[in-house]
Amino acid sequence: MKNSMLQLVVVMGLIMAAPAVASSDHGHGKHAAHGAQAGHEHQEMRTAEGVGIVQSIAQDGSSVLVAHEPITELRWPAMTMELALADPALAELVNTEDQIIFVLRQTGETDYEIVSLETID
Repeated sequence: MKNSMLQLVVVMGLIMAAPAVASSDHGHGKHAAHGAQAGHEHQEMRTAEGVGIVQSIAQDGSSVLVAHEPITELRWPAMTMELALADPALAELVNTEDQIIFVLRQTGETDYEIVSLETID
Protein backbone atom coordinates (compact mmCIF):
# COMPACT_ATOMS: atom_id res chain seq x y z
CA MET A 1 0.00 0.00 0.00
CA LYS A 2 2.84 2.34 0.94
CA ASN A 3 4.59 1.51 -2.35
CA SER A 4 1.35 2.11 -4.33
CA MET A 5 0.86 5.47 -2.66
CA LEU A 6 4.43 6.52 -3.51
CA GLN A 7 3.93 5.46 -7.12
CA LEU A 8 0.68 7.42 -7.27
CA VAL A 9 2.41 10.55 -5.92
CA VAL A 10 5.23 10.20 -8.44
CA VAL A 11 2.78 9.66 -11.33
CA MET A 12 0.64 12.62 -10.23
CA GLY A 13 3.77 14.77 -10.01
CA LEU A 14 4.74 13.80 -13.56
CA ILE A 15 1.23 14.48 -14.84
CA MET A 16 1.18 17.88 -13.16
CA ALA A 17 4.66 18.76 -14.47
CA ALA A 18 4.04 17.66 -18.07
CA PRO A 19 1.84 20.64 -19.10
CA ALA A 20 4.31 23.06 -17.53
CA VAL A 21 7.20 21.48 -19.42
CA ALA A 22 5.21 21.41 -22.66
CA SER A 23 4.11 25.03 -22.32
CA SER A 24 7.63 26.21 -21.51
CA ASP A 25 8.58 25.44 -25.12
CA HIS A 26 5.39 26.82 -26.54
CA GLY A 27 7.32 29.50 -28.31
CA HIS A 28 8.04 31.48 -25.17
CA GLY A 29 11.73 30.90 -25.66
CA LYS A 30 11.48 32.14 -29.23
CA HIS A 31 9.33 35.10 -28.25
CA ALA A 32 11.62 36.01 -25.39
CA ALA A 33 14.64 35.92 -27.67
CA HIS A 34 12.75 37.74 -30.39
CA GLY A 35 11.59 40.36 -27.91
CA ALA A 36 15.12 40.92 -26.68
CA GLN A 37 16.38 41.13 -30.23
CA ALA A 38 13.53 43.37 -31.32
CA GLY A 39 14.11 45.61 -28.31
CA HIS A 40 17.76 45.90 -29.29
CA GLU A 41 16.88 46.69 -32.90
CA HIS A 42 14.33 49.31 -31.94
CA GLN A 43 16.47 50.81 -29.23
CA GLU A 44 17.19 54.44 -29.99
CA MET A 45 20.78 54.97 -30.98
CA ARG A 46 22.79 57.19 -28.65
CA THR A 47 23.92 60.51 -30.11
CA ALA A 48 26.25 63.23 -28.92
CA GLU A 49 27.45 66.57 -30.23
CA GLY A 50 31.07 67.63 -30.50
CA VAL A 51 33.24 70.54 -31.59
CA GLY A 52 36.65 70.14 -33.14
CA ILE A 53 39.14 70.94 -35.90
CA VAL A 54 39.55 68.73 -38.96
CA GLN A 55 43.15 67.48 -39.10
CA SER A 56 42.79 65.35 -42.23
CA ILE A 57 40.19 63.76 -44.49
CA ALA A 58 40.39 60.19 -45.82
CA GLN A 59 40.80 60.14 -49.60
CA ASP A 60 37.77 57.87 -49.99
CA GLY A 61 35.64 60.13 -47.74
CA SER A 62 35.06 57.37 -45.20
CA SER A 63 36.46 59.25 -42.20
CA VAL A 64 38.02 62.41 -40.82
CA LEU A 65 40.72 62.92 -38.25
CA VAL A 66 39.36 65.42 -35.73
CA ALA A 67 41.00 67.13 -32.76
CA HIS A 68 37.88 67.57 -30.64
CA GLU A 69 37.02 69.26 -27.38
CA PRO A 70 35.73 67.12 -24.49
CA ILE A 71 32.40 65.41 -25.26
CA THR A 72 30.75 65.24 -21.86
CA GLU A 73 27.78 63.07 -22.95
CA LEU A 74 30.23 60.30 -23.81
CA ARG A 75 32.72 61.10 -21.04
CA TRP A 76 35.43 61.61 -23.68
CA PRO A 77 38.29 63.97 -22.88
CA ALA A 78 39.65 66.30 -25.55
CA MET A 79 41.63 64.20 -28.02
CA THR A 80 42.45 63.65 -31.66
CA MET A 81 40.77 60.66 -33.25
CA GLU A 82 39.66 59.26 -36.57
CA LEU A 83 35.89 59.26 -36.83
CA ALA A 84 33.93 57.38 -39.48
CA LEU A 85 31.50 59.35 -41.64
CA ALA A 86 28.01 57.91 -42.08
CA ASP A 87 27.96 59.31 -45.62
CA PRO A 88 31.09 60.03 -47.69
CA ALA A 89 29.36 63.17 -49.00
CA LEU A 90 30.00 64.72 -45.57
CA ALA A 91 33.73 64.81 -46.38
CA GLU A 92 32.97 67.22 -49.23
CA LEU A 93 31.57 69.76 -46.76
CA VAL A 94 34.87 70.36 -44.95
CA ASN A 95 38.53 71.11 -45.50
CA THR A 96 41.59 70.47 -43.36
CA GLU A 97 41.84 73.02 -40.52
CA ASP A 98 38.09 73.77 -40.57
CA GLN A 99 36.51 74.13 -37.15
CA ILE A 100 33.36 72.00 -37.10
CA ILE A 101 30.41 71.10 -34.98
CA PHE A 102 29.35 67.48 -35.50
CA VAL A 103 26.83 64.92 -34.34
CA LEU A 104 27.94 61.41 -33.51
CA ARG A 105 25.67 58.36 -33.60
CA GLN A 106 26.53 55.14 -31.79
CA THR A 107 26.94 52.23 -34.20
CA GLY A 108 28.30 49.60 -31.82
CA GLU A 109 29.09 49.14 -28.19
CA THR A 110 32.00 51.58 -28.39
CA ASP A 111 31.83 52.73 -32.02
CA TYR A 112 30.50 56.06 -33.26
CA GLU A 113 30.19 57.76 -36.62
CA ILE A 114 29.58 61.33 -37.67
CA VAL A 115 26.07 61.68 -39.09
CA SER A 116 26.08 65.43 -39.61
CA LEU A 117 28.58 68.25 -39.49
CA GLU A 118 28.94 71.90 -40.34
CA THR A 119 31.74 74.38 -40.29
CA ILE A 120 31.91 77.11 -37.66
CA ASP A 121 32.91 80.55 -38.93
